[in-house]
Amino acid sequence: MKSHRLNTTACERIDTMACSRGKATPNAATKLKLFTDSAGFCQNPKCNEQLFPNGFEGYPHLAEMAHIFAATDGGPRTDEALSQEERGTYDNIILLCANCHTMADKTPEHHTAELMKAWKAEHNAKREKAFGIHSLSTREELRSRLQPLLGENAMVHEEIGPDNDYRFNPEAPEAAAWKQRVKTTIIPNSLIMLAWLDENRPLLNDDEHETREKFRFHVQGLMMRHLEGQNLPNSRFPTKMNSVAN
Repeated sequence: MKSHRLNTTACERIDTMACSRGKATPNAATKLKLFTDSAGFCQNPKCNEQLFPNGFEGYPHLAEMAHIFAATDGGPRTDEALSQEERGTYDNIILLCANCHTMADKTPEHHTAELMKAWKAEHNAKREKAFGIHSLSTREELRSRLQPLLGENAMVHEEIGPDNDYRFNPEAPEAAAWKQRVKTTIIPNSLIMLAWLDENRPLLNDDEHETREKFRFHVQGLMMRHLEGQNLPNSRFPTKMNSVAN
């Protein structure tokens, strides 16, 4: 089994929000898209290490944001022509496990920008093939993709969600089970739904576009709380999601 480098520096951890690369730091929307595209695995196609393994409660995930072109001049794969803002964009970031991040940055002569871009493109292609995300012809087809995911999330929330009586006892086993299922079920299902909705935007009406963005905001809040460790209030799940494409 591959060993994990747990003594990661603060600036490398994706969940360390206090540490900043200045304008080269990806914003919240970029982080959300990175997590979406990773599907929970290192984006090095030869690695595919799980970024959210079981048994790591209290250590939210193993994901690290790696700059393809260095965040600062003099770093691995520096491109001085890029502005600070360009260095923090989605196109210049890849999500890796700690080992692959270290390997790429310590041997930039072997891990070129072109190679890392190819890693990302290959991983994204594999993800789309695995999940079958593509344009659909009818709202009924879109609904058929969303319903099972909505149903599973609703069942998890009903059985062990924070609206149950255990909310008065944060040490209850249900509380720990909920935290784990948010990471292993709720967030992955939600990201897949967002991928289907984004790919099939023409099938949505104006009200559904608004619901999609409210859902995106809700999912982003879940990720900030459960993956990044930020103890922040979040918006409620938009109930209109249950009727999208009906």
